[in-house]
Amino acid sequence: MINMESTMKQQTTSTKPQKHSQRSHALLSASGAGRWLNCTPSAKLEDEYGEKKSSVYAQEGTLAHELSELYIRRDTLLDISEQDFNQRLEEIMANELFNEEMLDVVPTYTDYCAAQLAEAKTANPLAVMEIEQKLDLTDFIPESFGTADCVIINDNLMEVIDLKYGKGVPVYAEWNKQLMLYGLGALQKYDTMYDISEVRLTIVQPRINNISSWQISVEELRKWAEEELKPKAQLAFNGEGELNAGDWCRFCAVRNQCRKLYEQQLEIAQHEFAEPALLTDDEIADIVRRTPKLVEWANSIAEYAQKKAIEENKQWPGLKLVEGISRRKWVDEDQASNAIFARCPELSEDEIFNMKLKPITSIEKIVGKKRFEEILSDVVVKPQGKPTLVPLEDKRPAMGYNQAQLDFAEEA
Repeated sequence: MINMESTMKQQTTSTKPQKHSQRSHALLSASGAGRWLNCTPSAKLEDEYGEKKSSVYAQEGTLAHELSELYIRRDTLLDISEQDFNQRLEEIMANELFNEEMLDVVPTYTDYCAAQLAEAKTANPLAVMEIEQKLDLTDFIPESFGTADCVIINDNLMEVIDLKYGKGVPVYAEWNKQLMLYGLGALQKYDTMYDISEVRLTIVQPRINNISSWQISVEELRKWAEEELKPKAQLAFNGEGELNAGDWCRFCAVRNQCRKLYEQQLEIAQHEFAEPALLTDDEIADIVRRTPKLVEWANSIAEYAQKKAIEENKQWPGLKLVEGISRRKWVDEDQASNAIFARCPELSEDEIFNMKLKPITSIEKIVGKKRFEEILSDVVVKPQGKPTLVPLEDKRPAMGYNQAQLDFAEEA
């Protein structure tokens, strides 16, 4: 068993957080595990042919992680001086990607971490929290490591908590490969010091109010590592195995050049010229399931080809760059309004100006999400969404037939 008092002393030493953007990444990253475990050649292909540029969304997420770490260090771990806290906070707020929404939503994550630590300490006063821990994954994956956002250990139970700042797609903890890798890495780091038998994996997505937890025994987690993770990781590291297209292709850096994805998406073309009435129910359902991904993939290919043509003068067979459609705009609105008043005296102000309230999300971003809820929630309404046909795996509850008919009639 570990000397928990010595661990806690380490936690209370003043620490100046390292910028997350300065940390390196492994070939077989934990964040990409859901992809390279399903399609083992993808990691090498991404490394060789994929664009290395980080997206704005990824950079925004990195900044949110830095902000959350800062607040946990000050408010929960008490291991950063007020001077260092204020200095780092100023640096974060000066970043062009910073916005008030971060200050509103990050507490959802930091408060959850603090609450979980308090709960753990109720059961065991010597429970500890570690944040931004670099984890060695080389016992399972060649030359690999990862960073766990937050780890809370209460002797036999260890919880790994991951902050996901994105709001595009809900992410769930059950069999989440990234968190399972973090669980394994944390076990490697702490198992000799604690008698851990259960691992809880938690994902916090504060911008969509999604907190998902899942618990797995150490025995089952290690069994998965031996039987599935290690063999596939070796294949992926060597660039071997079969290409396999699926949901995991969404963020693949070579998805626009992947032949397997191309073949899979074009399978739907076999129904292209058939009347819907001639298709079976299964075929129609299959098309409905595939269409959103097919459209997304086709748009991604078009964007990729256009970017190559513009930035690299790439000549695509049968295609050419042309000037796109543009809309006329005023050279200067003040100058234009003065000219209109002077030259068209018959026009009134109402005929010239069109004042319109900004969208809810714009006002919410300016005011701040928490304050918006407090002072403006009574002037906002969220109508029921229009009936939409989706796969059974979708997390939303199914609508009744009568309600769907009624809503569709109201839309018509």
